[in-house]
Order: sequence, then C-alpha cells, then structure tokens
Amino acid sequence: MNKAIAALTIGIGMLAVTGNATAYSARVNSACKSDFYRFCPSYKPDSPQLRQCMRAAGGNISRRCLDALADAGIISRKYRSK
Repeated sequence: MNKAIAALTIGIGMLAVTGNATAYSARVNSACKSDFYRFCPSYKPDSPQLRQCMRAAGGNISRRCLDALADAGIISRKYRSK
C-alpha cells in the first residue's frame, strides 16, 4: 500500500506539472473529480493545496481515478484496479 501511495503522490505531482495542456488531463480530471470533491472540497482545481490534499488521501483514491492515472501514464499500471 505504501508503494501505491508513493506512486499516487508522484502521479498527482506530475498532473500538476502537465496541467490542462495535455490530451489526457481532461479524462484524468473527469475520473478524479469525485475524489477531489470527496477528499478536498475546500481547494480550487489545479491548486497546490488540492494536490497536497490528494497526496494525503493517497490510499483512499477511487479505482476509477487510479485507472485514469495509470492509463495516462502518470502512475504505474501495477497500481491500477484489477
């Protein structure tokens, strides 16, 4: 589980760097939107505070969000749902 949290931390950090300029960001944002609102409703999208909050939520992130992050190459496929 710690490896999954570390991978997600890196993935969320990479999402912050890529922003909305890449083709997959809309899918990732859509797939992770409920996680953003569930765990971090007080933070604006694409804010450093939201990314930090999502890192803290790590192991609780939905399979849908993890799948989108893995499909986008942000985290390793071994962390996506089975």
